[in-house]
Amino acid sequence: MYIFQPDRYLLQQQIGKVSPYVRGKTLDVGAGTSDRYSKKFETTEYIRLDMTPSPGVDIVGSIYAIPMMNDSVDTVVCTQVLEHVTRPNDAAKEIFRVLRTGGYAIVTVPQMNELHEEPNDYFRYTNYGLVSLFETAGFHVVEINQRGGYYAMLAQIRIRHLIDRYRLYHRPFFGRIMGKLIALYGKSMLVLDRMATSTASKKHTIGWCVVLRK
Repeated sequence: MYIFQPDRYLLQQQIGKVSPYVRGKTLDVGAGTSDRYSKKFETTEYIRLDMTPSPGVDIVGSIYAIPMMNDSVDTVVCTQVLEHVTRPNDAAKEIFRVLRTGGYAIVTVPQMNELHEEPNDYFRYTNYGLVSLFETAGFHVVEINQRGGYYAMLAQIRIRHLIDRYRLYHRPFFGRIMGKLIALYGKSMLVLDRMATSTASKKHTIGWCVVLRK
């Protein structure tokens, strides 16, 4: 069952906008059990790495010790993973290691998110923290994009609370009814979000997408 969430909707848009940077042999670090992004990219090879074996995972391994040679991939994609690692500095260095010189890394992180995948939920990131993390690892920051402002963030908090409070994914009939109302509310809030251009509104966000170059 699908329930609209601003974070997931905006994340898909962000990945689509930065997709021209993704090329050649591409490694998806922390890909998870479903193929979320490969169809958005034009690649020669798309390799999915995760710590948990599943039919869609090509390589089982850790972000701290990626089982690939130095300078072996053209692009790294790493979305919504770094909040779940205890040593983000080591993870950033390992992404840098496997990436070829001139290659790009696409990384997304939350600034605001509910607790999830507990107890393996450790960090949230500001744009400044994200830039510092990857510049220290040796990367050049090409661009960094905000994922929603105040109204998008507010809608995401409220929607996620409803999902968890009333266990909507586990109650199909009620979840479908609530899902229609949630979608109407969430999309309306995204319209307000696009109209809100004040500095105050931009100080709040769901998360970030950064494009890095080695």
